Amino acid sequence: MSNTFFYVFVYFLGYYGSNILNMLTVRPLITNRFMAALFPVYGFAFAHAYMIVNKSPPPGITIEHALLFSVVVPLILVTMGAVYFMWRNKEKQEEQLAEMSQTNVEKQSSDATTAEIPVQKNEVAENSSNQHKEPKQ
Repeated sequence: MSNTFFYVFVYFLGYYGSNILNMLTVRPLITNRFMAALFPVYGFAFAHAYMIVNKSPPPGITIEHALLFSVVVPLILVTMGAVYFMWRNKEKQEEQLAEMSQTNVEKQSSDATTAEIPVQKNEVAENSSNQHKEPKQ
């Protein structure tokens, strides 16, 4: 269980590290921070697996058991979490894009109607002034 927390910690370090890197550069280098944050996690997982294989495990624990519960399961959980967060972020971006396009359409339609109102008022004023004037004889 503590390995899972460690891998989650490494994932968030990678995620926020890539965010800081994008803020320091003029043009963002990392476009998908969710997947980029998995690289350090996989690096630590391979190093951890290497150490487990090369050291003798405590009595009663096999190497396969140690690899499965110390490396593979936390790695699967962190990867599934990253995919979930990426999916949720994509959904939120699509909703924001739909809201922005809707507000732009409403703004353009309201601008078009407000631009027509003064013209219509001027036409009404001219028509009413022409009707009130009587021709001089």
